[in-house]
Amino acid sequence: MTNSKYAAAAVVLAILVAGCAREDNTAPSAMAGGTAEADQKPVPSVPPVGSPPPPPAASAAPDGQPGTNAQGAATLEFHNRIKAYLKIHNEAETKVPNLKRTDDPKQISDREALLAQAIQTLRPQAKIGEIFAPEYQPYFIKIVQDDFAGRAAVDRRAIIDELPKNMTVDVNTVYPTSLALATFPAGLLRKLPDLPPELEYRLVGRSLILRDVKANLIVDILRDVVPTIPS
Repeated sequence: MTNSKYAAAAVVLAILVAGCAREDNTAPSAMAGGTAEADQKPVPSVPPVGSPPPPPAASAAPDGQPGTNAQGAATLEFHNRIKAYLKIHNEAETKVPNLKRTDDPKQISDREALLAQAIQTLRPQAKIGEIFAPEYQPYFIKIVQDDFAGRAAVDRRAIIDELPKNMTVDVNTVYPTSLALATFPAGLLRKLPDLPPELEYRLVGRSLILRDVKANLIVDILRDVVPTIPS
């Protein structure tokens, strides 16, 4: 009997040990399964504290193309053409003698003529629109016409009346010395792109011209810019 009791107790003990072993094996397996599932989920990246925000996405024009500043590009093209002309002007300066007296009108006039001839020789194929870049011409026209539209009728008439009449101008020709230079409207001048001291804007009839100050030379013309004034 005693041996039977011991045998029964041993069987019970074995069953209990086996049950504990199954529980120990099951728990790690469940934990492992839960960890694997968590590893499969994407973890959002968090930038370090103090780091700059990501750049915004590039904006696009309605047609899907990257947006561009058309007027800025046109202005840059105009300035590049001005720089190209200044290279010619500076080269021509080296080909004529310097002024010995800056208060002698004849010496000034003689050197002016020599400089104009040198520039004409360096750009014999000069064409209208060579400096007034086609890309920027619509902006020139709008600036001038908007300026005139914002002026009183008497002011517009005064400007038109002062401009040279019945005068034909062409690129690479000398501005007629017999005609006085009309005053350029200061308000309009402030709205146009800046020019280097060697060049200036002038109005002749309905045309906007670029004049080389030192050579008294018309270096480019933009025609039909000034609006007509009803008589």
